Amino acid sequence: MKKLLALSLLSLATSGALAAPVSGGSSSAYVQAAPSTLLALDTAGIAMPTTVGGIANFYAVVSFQAGPIAQTNGVLSGYGTSSAHITNPYNGVVTSETWKNKVAYDTEVFAYRQIAAPSPGFPQFGGEVIAKVAGAEVYFGEWAPVKPDPLPGNSTDLNLGSADRTVWYVGENPTTSMPTLVNAKYNVVGLSQYAPGTAGGVTSGVLTANYGSGSGSITGTLGSLNFSGTSISSNGTFSRGTNIEGRFYGSNAEALAGIYTAGSTKVAFGGAKQ
Repeated sequence: MKKLLALSLLSLATSGALAAPVSGGSSSAYVQAAPSTLLALDTAGIAMPTTVGGIANFYAVVSFQAGPIAQTNGVLSGYGTSSAHITNPYNGVVTSETWKNKVAYDTEVFAYRQIAAPSPGFPQFGGEVIAKVAGAEVYFGEWAPVKPDPLPGNSTDLNLGSADRTVWYVGENPTTSMPTLVNAKYNVVGLSQYAPGTAGGVTSGVLTANYGSGSGSITGTLGSLNFSGTSISSNGTFSRGTNIEGRFYGSNAEALAGIYTAGSTKVAFGGAKQ
């Protein structure tokens, strides 16, 4: 444990100098998109609370690839709706239950249920769902606070019915200068209250982007969501009022991700260009 904490503190001390181009957004202060400061530096991750009831801590951002995804791949060799447990190797405590599945458009979905408190200084991941866009370091998903007295064994309850459920998106190499797009189609997956035991809560659709001469738009549907009226800005972001926000990733806008929020409806989405 001391070695792990020492390495973590070193990561925190050295993370600020050369921040990678990582950008994204979220629907609440509980989660914020940020370059990682733990386990691998400056890769895609999200800041989450490090105390129960807290808000995102930017000093403890765990790399998706080097952290939770690597842990899941270490205990689950294939895809499906069965789970496995992740154990802290330093004290033998089972910290989480995890799932790994593949849904539409080769999108990988990793889910986590916090069972025990994480190591000191590490995030309270509660109920966390991480989806990865195929072929890109672009992620989107959901977070909810840990349930009081979580079951020690098996359960599919990620507490995603919580009023504090947050949807988010983040990726490396954000598009900062939009290329010309003519009827560019993106295969997109959406997540809303993902159910790891059944892979429920997943939608899919095709969005079409057009951009040129400093303006553009996104049309199409994702499940019941219609993207008509979504505008693209020159810096690679897109939005529609207070309901839709997101951005493109890659120098040629090869991928996109974002969130839809309207009252209690919260959807995270992402996908790649056909």
